[in-house]
Amino acid sequence: MMTFKQARIFKLFLLLFLLLNSALYARNNRDKSMEFYFIPQYIEGKTLDFKGEAKADIDSSVSFGFGLGYNFTPNWNIGLLFSYAEADYMGTYYDTAVGNYVTKRHSLYTSSINIVGTYYFLDGNFSPFVSGHIGYTHTNTGIGNGEIYVGCPPFYDPYWGPCLPYEGAYTDNSMNYGAFVGVRYDFDNRFFIKGSVGTNIIDYNSQNRADFTVYQITLGSTF
Repeated sequence: MMTFKQARIFKLFLLLFLLLNSALYARNNRDKSMEFYFIPQYIEGKTLDFKGEAKADIDSSVSFGFGLGYNFTPNWNIGLLFSYAEADYMGTYYDTAVGNYVTKRHSLYTSSINIVGTYYFLDGNFSPFVSGHIGYTHTNTGIGNGEIYVGCPPFYDPYWGPCLPYEGAYTDNSMNYGAFVGVRYDFDNRFFIKGSVGTNIIDYNSQNRADFTVYQITLGSTF
């Protein structure tokens, strides 16, 4: 015979089971709906070695993105994701100004646009999922390329002042792709939340690919 404490524990587990079962099979609002979402991301640091020509020890960073998608069914979603990230790094590279390799600290800036496909395994409000993406990434290394430009607003600005010369930076435009796994929960008020982890690979060229581990929290709404 169960004690009073054991009975309370049993009732608690029974309640949790019923709540989970209800979440798994409840009707959701995804079918034939648009959705907009905001994604804070944590990107793990990475050391990149460009075949001895350059090296970058990139710090971990937090970035942000937003997206728009369409749920063709409760299981299939296709959308667009826009994201931006900044990270500090220690770079070793050949500096043409001094004619030798140097090591300096810089800031790296990336902006991306991706097509994202997502499959949800369950039709209910709660569902695990997998997603894949492919797109384009623009990278600004923050390293001066020796070219001097003159930049200024179209009129005199009291903050920026007159036109001032500035040095351009080395940039790169590359394909990126990757995959994520995670879970999603749809609330009855059409708000949803997702948690996921995955890899984003930036294909700088045929010999240099940078794979970053990324953690995401997605906050969004269907309409």
